[in-house]
Amino acid sequence: MQCLDQGCGSLLKMANTSRGLILVAFTGSCFSLLSGCVPIQSIERASTGQGSSLDKETAKRHQVEDDLFANAKSAGKVILVVPTASLDSLNVDFKNNDSTMEFLKLRSAVTDWTNTRDPSSVFKVGYDTQTTDIGTEQGSYFQVVFGRTLYKIYLINPGQYSISGLTYDLPRTPAFATPGDRGSRPSALGYATFEPKSFREYDRGQKWEDATYRTETVEQKVCTQVRVVNGECTYVDTQSYDVKRQTSAAGWRESITQRDVEGRTVTVHLSKEFATFDATAGEVVLIDGFFADPPSINYDTESCKQTQQHQMRCELEQVKMVKILGEVDQVLHAQDPADYGYPKMAKILKQLAYRPLKVQARKVSGQSAWGPTYSLGIN
Repeated sequence: MQCLDQGCGSLLKMANTSRGLILVAFTGSCFSLLSGCVPIQSIERASTGQGSSLDKETAKRHQVEDDLFANAKSAGKVILVVPTASLDSLNVDFKNNDSTMEFLKLRSAVTDWTNTRDPSSVFKVGYDTQTTDIGTEQGSYFQVVFGRTLYKIYLINPGQYSISGLTYDLPRTPAFATPGDRGSRPSALGYATFEPKSFREYDRGQKWEDATYRTETVEQKVCTQVRVVNGECTYVDTQSYDVKRQTSAAGWRESITQRDVEGRTVTVHLSKEFATFDATAGEVVLIDGFFADPPSINYDTESCKQTQQHQMRCELEQVKMVKILGEVDQVLHAQDPADYGYPKMAKILKQLAYRPLKVQARKVSGQSAWGPTYSLGIN
């Protein structure tokens, strides 16, 4: 599988994880469009390298993070494992714009979980939701890929958590919705905001190019005076002349043209409970996940209005998400985190226990390839 870096406009190679178990950790690498594409090296493999300062910094960071997991119970924290869709299992053709845009849509999907008693305690679950600051809740510290499931490992505060919102991108979609009329009321389900976002596509084809030439100046020495009696050259002059050389033949050449297309970022704010779970300090918990397989909402088109210079708000009518089942055995039979600098985490994960969600949404028929679809409406 290949990875496309939107920010750099270049193609990167990525390991194919559809044939086996690959463990991935985030260590402060560059993550622009396809973060998490390249699996980290185990300690044994990394030790065969040159031992750069970056490797030492990464090992030090892993040690600090590993200590956080070892001290989680005494610190009153919860170790949480949440599954989401593993996009590494997809066969994406990044030379095809349709395939690329579909992948970007899936990759952008993020589910927000908020502590119902402490709104400042939030963690985010998505393909790229890794932590960048040690000790913060929002991102995962480590992740394990098992087939089509990506397990992300968090440290969170204890309490009850509820799905509070979700975010995803919709390429090739008008940035703004059509404004509605006056008199609309806020939805009991919540609302969505739309913001413009540009996406880059590449048109590939062939174009005819004529042969190209360059002119080179050639110098040569010429005898201009000769002694008559013996034919000896008595004076040599340097002369120059231009020679035209062909540098490339005429023919058809591959061409790539870059263009930007319109799209939008959708941010959903839920006012009703979709799903919740409880966790107490010191627990090591696995829950099921909910993945926003875009597009995930229906909204009242008459309610849409401009709320900021580059933002529109529309009132929700329905929210749909896909349930990703979590399996303790899949986490425990993955590669050992100790091989990647997390021996204490590996030991603690052996205490992992499944915690069922309390799901307020109802199961409905759906077309998602990732799992069963659940829906939550106004009533």
